[in-house]
Amino acid sequence: MIFINEWLPNPVGNDAQGEWVELWNNGQSAVNLGGWLLKTKSGDKFSLNGYKIEAGGYLVLARAQTKLVLRNTDEGLFLYDNGGRLVAESSFLGSAPEGKTYSRLASQGSGSGAAFVFSEPTLGKENVFAGVSNFINNEYRLNTPLNKEFGAAEFLGLMLGTAMVLTAVIFYAVKKNESLSKLFFGGDEKIR
Repeated sequence: MIFINEWLPNPVGNDAQGEWVELWNNGQSAVNLGGWLLKTKSGDKFSLNGYKIEAGGYLVLARAQTKLVLRNTDEGLFLYDNGGRLVAESSFLGSAPEGKTYSRLASQGSGSGAAFVFSEPTLGKENVFAGVSNFINNEYRLNTPLNKEFGAAEFLGLMLGTAMVLTAVIFYAVKKNESLSKLFFGGDEKIR
């Protein structure tokens, strides 16, 4: 199967010279990409006619080859096979950090369901996630809190803060409502 493996939307320096997309063939045989298509979220397209990826191999495509402009914010890439079927996709929201690639987590899903994270570039090689693997592979014991316990001081502070806010809101509402204001604070009722 062919995957979008890694791509660099926000290189250090000139985007036109530094952007690239990497595809990966995790299969046991070479794949001819004739009729395949790579497309960006904005609709730019690049035909993969004439390209082939060997078994277990990587294909790195520079922006100079593809003419695909990878936006630094809210971007996506889509890979279609020669039958027009979407076989892989990768997209992010927000801004891409400078010099980091958006890389596929090898152990996560296939094709369009794969998970991606920003990491250090590994151009033409297996993705490496220094510091990220601890987060990905963390296991948590059942009934073990992830946050520190809520102590008496924190509880008392929360209660006091909530009481102060509620008092202020009630006082404001009573003062703004003439009937309630007269009821609670008396008023200048005329005696008949």
